[in-house]
Amino acid sequence: MVKKKRQKKTKRPINFGHMFKKLQQRFKFFDGWLFLGIVIVMIFGCAMVYTASTNMATGSAASFFVKQAIFGILAVVTLLFIYLLPISWESNFYRICVNGVTILLVGILLFTLLFGPVTSGAKGWLYFAGFGFQPVEYFKTALILWCAWRFSKTLRNYKPEQGDLIWRLWRIQNLLFPGLGIVLTMMMPDMGGVVILGLILLAMSFTAGVSIFYLITVVVLIIAVLVFIPYVVPFFEKIGFMTYQLDRFEAYIDPWSVGDGAGHQLINSYYALSNGGFFGRGLGNSIQKLGLLPEPNTDFILAIIGEELGAVTVIALLLFMGAIVLRFMWYAINTHNMQYRLILFGISAYLIIQIFINLGGVTGLLPITGVTFPLISYGGSSLLSWGITFGLAFNIIGKLRQEAYQRGE
Repeated sequence: MVKKKRQKKTKRPINFGHMFKKLQQRFKFFDGWLFLGIVIVMIFGCAMVYTASTNMATGSAASFFVKQAIFGILAVVTLLFIYLLPISWESNFYRICVNGVTILLVGILLFTLLFGPVTSGAKGWLYFAGFGFQPVEYFKTALILWCAWRFSKTLRNYKPEQGDLIWRLWRIQNLLFPGLGIVLTMMMPDMGGVVILGLILLAMSFTAGVSIFYLITVVVLIIAVLVFIPYVVPFFEKIGFMTYQLDRFEAYIDPWSVGDGAGHQLINSYYALSNGGFFGRGLGNSIQKLGLLPEPNTDFILAIIGEELGAVTVIALLLFMGAIVLRFMWYAINTHNMQYRLILFGISAYLIIQIFINLGGVTGLLPITGVTFPLISYGGSSLLSWGITFGLAFNIIGKLRQEAYQRGE
């Protein structure tokens, strides 16, 4: 018998035209205006990091600018990469990933609590090859995904005769790992992180349909805590409990009484905002950043913006950020998919909460918590976490826009 020669399989050349066409189709449903708004805020943030870092002892203004710009680009690339991922939001694989990432981050939070270095009175950071990593920033996004999945599953199976919805949503199965993460964050202690995580959880619970009665109850409890803070601070100081955080509460109550200590930062923030007036002293002309105001390029960058560019620019920035939040919320309101709605509302709440906690700290309306201003304050870890968070939101938005297109809307 004559043996037939095997024909060698020829490798097909990569069809770049087909790949480009698929990308073009995918980006057809990309919200370009929302993306542009986020990029504009990030560019403005880079410019303000540069001017706010003029007198920093840990590096030149140019070095801070370059680092912020690099991480800004990485955040944008991350956003686009996640947008292009074929995420099946209802699949078992997605649920396994959410479970795995949430549990992993709880483990990293525990490791940080046990072995992390103390920075500004708390253990919130891990350092690898000179890069600072703040696990709680990523846990906030994981909490949103976890709660959206668990809450939407609960709502599908919920019947009114089972009792009040809040007790179905807040079962141990739903809140075990989010609760562990919040407790570990509290033990670090990172009060800003705890407040943000707690408020995100509440916002998503009410989005899921929890009664307004519970919202009023929570608000009353928060007001009661704020009223009694002046009376409990001296007691906790005597027993040496969380003295660093208590100093911040004392500065919040009366910064002038501790002007040489915990009140120093807030007092100089007042001076910065006062110096700026309505239209500012001009870009680069801040006085308070010259060694008077600590953390001018991170927690208190909003004070420098107010001093150099005035209250008008601060208000414009807040309105611009508000427009971004409203865009996310518009998509959330206009979808019937409960998991999508919870994720988009959760991200909107996260953005609003972080903005107002930072604004409250800078203006003295809230205690200083170390919470940064989203997309503006210096910090690569924060920018990357926002890149991931926005990437997930854009992935959902792309699907919603595609569905609307297919329906002819």
